Amino acid sequence: MLRVAVAVAAAASLGACAKAGAGAPGAKDVEAIKADETQWVADLKAKDVEKVVAHYSSAGVLMVPGDTPSHGTDQLRWGFKQAFADPSYSLSFQPQRVQVATAGDLAYSQGTFSLTVTDPTTHQPASSTGAYVTVYRKAANGSWKAIEQISTPTATAPAAPAAAPPPAKTANVEPSSEAEAVKAVEAQWSAAWKARDAARMASFFSADAVAMQPGQPAMAGAAAIQAGLAEALKQDPAFTVEFKADQAMVSASGDLAYTRGGFTETATDPKTHKPVERKGSYVTVFARQPDGAWKAVQDIASPGPQAVAASPAR
Repeated sequence: MLRVAVAVAAAASLGACAKAGAGAPGAKDVEAIKADETQWVADLKAKDVEKVVAHYSSAGVLMVPGDTPSHGTDQLRWGFKQAFADPSYSLSFQPQRVQVATAGDLAYSQGTFSLTVTDPTTHQPASSTGAYVTVYRKAANGSWKAIEQISTPTATAPAAPAAAPPPAKTANVEPSSEAEAVKAVEAQWSAAWKARDAARMASFFSADAVAMQPGQPAMAGAAAIQAGLAEALKQDPAFTVEFKADQAMVSASGDLAYTRGGFTETATDPKTHKPVERKGSYVTVFARQPDGAWKAVQDIASPGPQAVAASPAR
């Protein structure tokens, strides 16, 4: 969700991404997801619609910049058929971090992508880059299927993150009640936005969090995120964000969770100097901290269709 600064400085870099060791918990699942994404890119290169769609669950959701989300197999199949009709179409992506819940039922990957399509105005190939997050759920047959996939154009690629700390160990939990707890955290986060309290907003991120917002440098770490938020709020008195989760899911082990929903950002247009609204989708991945709190470790927003004039204040 768009909770991070508009027009902010580049994020502080993190260390190189550590690979899961052979004996690390979930190492086999991490490698399986990496292998699946390698195959996914090959299927995209081959423009094989059915193989590409098979990487998603039957209820998978795809959120790409400038468009409405695609829900389920039929919409995904239609979307990729349209995309593959473009002779210039090429999409590749590479994960920088993969983390799996202790229960082995929920996971995510975060990385960068490169996309080439035909520009509708110039009719020439045009390329773009950005960041993505994919949330996975393990299927009954043991394979990993994407249940949420979201991408956004970033001014700079996310810094290669440091190794994700191991999730806080918890006993098995009741996922539905924990999902409500995660939603409650987002409600408190929203209240911090209404209060325009940058420090409080940043407190919902983990120390190693990565935030990826449309057209802006990816930001790494709660300290950099707080600095960016403070600067954005200072530069634009009209800058506000409202968001609400439509979906929340928690692993059976209670150490990894995610939310997906819609946001509305209001900011001053630099050309007209009037407030405009931009709507879109977001996915936030949360990890349980040693003190039991839920903190955002990945936060990504994808812009929807064109921005519109803001509604008058009520």
